[in-house]
Amino acid sequence: MNLKYLLLSFLLVLNLSVLGQISSPADFSEATEYSDSDFVFVFCTELTDAGELIANDSTGFGAYDFEWFKFNEVTNDFTDALKDFSINIDSTSSTISNLSDGGYKVVLTKADTIQEYVVWVYNNDDLNVEVSLHPDNDCDYLALLTEPYYYTTTYFDTPLTYYYPLTGTYYTLKNKLSSYTWTSNPEEDDFRSYNGPFTSIGEDPTDNESELPTENTIFSVLITDRFGCQAEDDIEYTAIETDADLSWTVVDDKTGIDGDSGSGDATITGSAPLMVRFKNESLNGQKYKWFFGDTLWNNDIDTLKTEDFLFEPEHTYYYTVADSGKTYTLRLYSESESGCRDSIFVDVKVEPSKIEFPNVFTPNGDDFNNVFIMKDDFKSIRSFKITIFNRVGQVVHEYEGDIRDWKGWKGDTKNGNKPAPEGNYFFVVEVTGWDNVNYNNKNLGKSTDSQPTEGADSESGGSRNFGVVRLFR
Repeated sequence: MNLKYLLLSFLLVLNLSVLGQISSPADFSEATEYSDSDFVFVFCTELTDAGELIANDSTGFGAYDFEWFKFNEVTNDFTDALKDFSINIDSTSSTISNLSDGGYKVVLTKADTIQEYVVWVYNNDDLNVEVSLHPDNDCDYLALLTEPYYYTTTYFDTPLTYYYPLTGTYYTLKNKLSSYTWTSNPEEDDFRSYNGPFTSIGEDPTDNESELPTENTIFSVLITDRFGCQAEDDIEYTAIETDADLSWTVVDDKTGIDGDSGSGDATITGSAPLMVRFKNESLNGQKYKWFFGDTLWNNDIDTLKTEDFLFEPEHTYYYTVADSGKTYTLRLYSESESGCRDSIFVDVKVEPSKIEFPNVFTPNGDDFNNVFIMKDDFKSIRSFKITIFNRVGQVVHEYEGDIRDWKGWKGDTKNGNKPAPEGNYFFVVEVTGWDNVNYNNKNLGKSTDSQPTEGADSESGGSRNFGVVRLFR
């Protein structure tokens, strides 16, 4: 026996012992429960006949005849011959397409050599999910449900049942969901997405604050099974919740000029009379109530109800408390068309009464310290009167009225026709703060023990005590 004959005989035996293969563009494959050599191919599809198989000649030499058969559930055998398949030019492979669920066998024949391979095809066209709103949803709670109500830990049967001829045993292909992915549009920061068939947003038990959407939102879920197949659904949620919010601007009540502004839960701070303009920033509200948090004064309205979102109420806070000031609590209540309610509270602090004067000034025209006037940080002064005398008791300057209108003493005589000489001058202040405390030269910036009832005018006009200021030129 020559070497060439021995080599051909060895190759023939080798080729008969090597398992051939069936490949597929399937999305998933795994060995059957009865054999490591027979496989199940899974196609993620919306069709019932998307399967495709490619049988390959294990020898690689070709020239084989190919025959395809489908498993017949009545005869429990591969008896249904298939005709619609293709063979490549060198007969090393054959492709068959448009396959429905079931078992398939390919037989490769060349002379006395036969190759047979069996696989099973499953078109995963029945994976679906449907999102619905929980019937118990209300102003504090929003829940989403899915059907079918699968869990990621639970296996369920697919429509594919395959058969092992040697034992006559049937096996059902199992599936399960591997993940749920929940999303929302617009994106909700408080939307708790987790790997399950149910999710919710709503009242947080840790802080009792509502977290529901305040605008219409599309919620979506994407499920993925163990084969990598996916299904998705979405539902539009009509917002019923409201989110109360506001911004504010401090306004000079004499000039109307805007000052400090802010938003949210920041504390509003200023000197009385403290006028604040409020702007409604609430979301998805229909009815609003403003409660300003102080007692009535000067015919101001303490509570306002409106359905006008653009309405910007102005409110003035007057009274304070000596030394510490006084804090009021503003509340804005917002109610949605569905009757859901939310509120926001903002502290408004009226600073304590305070006034201080310098003890020297220099009206020499150098644009520095040219005017005798109280220091800039005076606070919450309700009434103000000042009289300035020279050393012989003559009045050189006097003013009574709103402290914010006093321009100070420029160091001239009463008629303003000539500069006052250098030296010491005496002044008397009669001041009442919005804390209803009388202040004088001895207790400027400090409260007295006399505190009239809130809202009552001081009958004494304040205490009279002399202060001294030095004029230099």
